[in-house]
Amino acid sequence: MNNNSDQLKNWIPLLRKDDSSEEEIVQTNRLALAHVYMKYQWHPAPVHNFTVPLWFKGVYDEQRAARQQAAIFDRSHLGRFYVVGERSLEILDSVFATSVKDIPEGHFKRVLVCHPNGVLLDIPTVFHLSYGRWLVISGPKTQSHLLGMVGEVIDQRSLENDVIVSDRIADSVLFSVQGPESEKLLEGVVGITIPKAVPIGEVHEILLGGYRALIARISQINEDGYWFLLSPEVGEHFFDNAVTMGIVPAGLAAHDALRIEAGFLEAPYETPAPVTPLEANLQDLVDLYDRDFPGVDILLSSNENIPERSIRGIKILGQGIAHRGDRIFSENNNIGALVNAAYSAQLTASIGLAYLSPDLEKVSVQISGQQIDAEVVDLPFYKNN
Repeated sequence: MNNNSDQLKNWIPLLRKDDSSEEEIVQTNRLALAHVYMKYQWHPAPVHNFTVPLWFKGVYDEQRAARQQAAIFDRSHLGRFYVVGERSLEILDSVFATSVKDIPEGHFKRVLVCHPNGVLLDIPTVFHLSYGRWLVISGPKTQSHLLGMVGEVIDQRSLENDVIVSDRIADSVLFSVQGPESEKLLEGVVGITIPKAVPIGEVHEILLGGYRALIARISQINEDGYWFLLSPEVGEHFFDNAVTMGIVPAGLAAHDALRIEAGFLEAPYETPAPVTPLEANLQDLVDLYDRDFPGVDILLSSNENIPERSIRGIKILGQGIAHRGDRIFSENNNIGALVNAAYSAQLTASIGLAYLSPDLEKVSVQISGQQIDAEVVDLPFYKNN
């Protein structure tokens, strides 16, 4: 195993301690329904430039609710924008490493966006609403960058009058309702016909409370689930009604743990440079041939390579709560760090994500100054058959 510190820096997220001499006060964005969450005893925290509910009454209880009944998460810190126009497909297909040409109307697809050097920028979800109408829901830190990329292509092709891009992050809320009882419990929130009318993998636009709303049957935690894109006015009533019907309010901490269990990566947080789709094990989402998009030449040249490291799951075998940045050792050699970690109530163990060589099976993780044994596993940790 190569222990060269310069090489390791490419694979370990740099976690710099606050330097008080450079400290700046930055105002985070406020969620539209923050006043509602105060009623439910939220525990807020600044994450991804937003102050979000980290948890309500307990992270582990919220995880169990999503696995056993249903939980509701506010995902409004994610970017979201519409791209509309007859040539909108052309624009999007030149930005994404994943071709969107095969997404039927009323369906959606997880896609990739890369930097020109092939490094992963984002893993958004693209919804094909109707002919010439698309919705892009991006990661929490890439909205501006992705909007800029789309706008740049529009400018280059002089399509300002043909393709319209509308940012919706400021005038909408995005809820995720997840869990095996989601369909049943949502009948009491939006009516008995709506949840059943949306099959898995489809997106529908409906009128809800007099406003246009979007509902998609989608999950990032390997459970049955839905996303709702609503106006803030409707969103407030929706959240209150959901809690009344027994859907448990849950925060970002629970969602991250559930998402890690399911092996759903969030970029760029869990795909730090120089990670490409190959190292992130997302090469199946790249459509390389007969296309032109940022990073295509680099990805073509490395397509047949076997990566030195790729994303792996880490399950802690002993006591201890792992955190992002905890160091990983193999035979007393420092070989990397966790890019994210959480305690899994489902597995009753700490779990994490790291970029490691494919031959590793056993490692140790340094937690609170002690090296704790851990096993290396392929993702996902959790499947729901």
